[in-house]
Amino acid sequence: MKLKSYCSSFLKGFSESERNKLAILTGVLLANGTLNASILNSLYNENLVKEGASAAFAVKLFKSWINEKDINVGAASLRKVSMDNRLMELFPANKQSVEHFTKYFTEAGLKELLEYELQKELQEHMSRGDPFKDIILYVKEEMKKITCPNRCEEPILKWYKDAHVAKGKSVFLGQMKKFAEWLKNAEEESESEVEEGD
Repeated sequence: MKLKSYCSSFLKGFSESERNKLAILTGVLLANGTLNASILNSLYNENLVKEGASAAFAVKLFKSWINEKDINVGAASLRKVSMDNRLMELFPANKQSVEHFTKYFTEAGLKELLEYELQKELQEHMSRGDPFKDIILYVKEEMKKITCPNRCEEPILKWYKDAHVAKGKSVFLGQMKKFAEWLKNAEEESESEVEEGD
């Protein structure tokens, strides 16, 4: 029996406590490279998704994975098996919205996952050549949804400096320069407004 169907069978047969332990162990094994991220395809089982078991399992798994390695390592693994764009599918069709995704993972304490999603969406907007004014409005709205407006600037700026692949780096960094400068200035303006108010 393949590991993928093996995990799916255990998710159905285990108690919630046992599923949590399996999720944590799976996260550790994925982080250490012992398992391939393709085993996570079992989470897209229709019954598991409907029951909410997939999303609950994913929360525990991602927490333990991020605890072992940073989000960029996990994201790279998900990208290799084309799962980085399927995270919304962990929810039933009637709950597959950005609002639900954001609320669910915020309440679960997975801010890193939300920040990764925002960075990914930002990169898509930049690669399409969307106007900076539209991108800025979009990012402001998304940061409000995440409910951490000041803290989101830091991961975006860190990503701009460190967490990108070398392939196409100079082109992308050129495109991102104006946006990164705007974020830096916005942060400085916010800090000076707070100081003036004191």
